[in-house]
Amino acid sequence: MPIYKKHDAPYNTQLWIWHITEDEVHLIEGIKLTDSCVNRLADMKSQGHRLGFLSVRQLLKVAGYTPKALLYNSFGKPHLCDGRYISISHSHSFSAIAIGDKPLGVDIELERDKVHRIASKFLHPTEMTPNASDRLLTTQWCIKEAVYKALGKKGISFLENIRISNMDTKNPLAEVSLKETTVVLKNWVYFWKDYSCALTIKTH
Repeated sequence: MPIYKKHDAPYNTQLWIWHITEDEVHLIEGIKLTDSCVNRLADMKSQGHRLGFLSVRQLLKVAGYTPKALLYNSFGKPHLCDGRYISISHSHSFSAIAIGDKPLGVDIELERDKVHRIASKFLHPTEMTPNASDRLLTTQWCIKEAVYKALGKKGISFLENIRISNMDTKNPLAEVSLKETTVVLKNWVYFWKDYSCALTIKTH
């Protein structure tokens, strides 16, 4: 069982990361897919997406849940039948889930140099760092993606509504300006070879 990493965070939050090394036959072992899962899997043409989907269900099993415990609202945001919060991410050879008692988001990304070409589309000039590394820019993207998942609201612009600060600390902050209010979310960042990951928790 290739659990690559497990991290504990505040608010009874756990993050599990799976290294996808198996084929579909092995990834489906020991889990009972719902009819909805079977139909979704059948619609997936990409082998990578199929493996990511199944590895997430294996992570659910590790966390003590069956596939039928995972539900989705009208926005497409996942939640658990027992009321706990969950977020899901998948990138190439890794997948991740985070489960906790507060609204949260997780994002995992492969670090690639193409992030430099699109940085201006998701980072405000005040968030730019001269000679930024692939890792730094990818981490900033991960944070914004995780924040978006944690809030679960339509119409949030990475460029216009989310500002990241404290990138030189263990817990960068993300300030989100909405029509009615401003929300500040705390982040935890994790790294391993060629990958960045961000966990966001909405504490207020």
